[in-house]
Amino acid sequence: MFHSDYKHIIDRLPESLVKRACKRLLHHSKDPVPLESIFRKSERIESYLRHTLEVYENSLNKKKRKTMAQKKVLCPQSWPECNVSPALPTIHIVDSGVQTDNSV
Repeated sequence: MFHSDYKHIIDRLPESLVKRACKRLLHHSKDPVPLESIFRKSERIESYLRHTLEVYENSLNKKKRKTMAQKKVLCPQSWPECNVSPALPTIHIVDSGVQTDNSV
């Protein structure tokens, strides 16, 4: 679809975003790119693909930060691990087998 020199950008984008970028360039309201120009090298096309990649990577980073923030809310810093609850006091009872007489 795009010139092979843009492979390093296109490989980092999902296929759906590559298709969307092509459609947007072809159907731009003020200055559409002709279909035959999509296959050629162009500063405009490269710039648009880089911009699309930047927006995509920023959205991934926001999702990652949001997920990490949610984990921090669920796991306070004082806990050593997220899946381990803080130690609760325990009472150990030992049955020695001896019965006491409680008569006074």
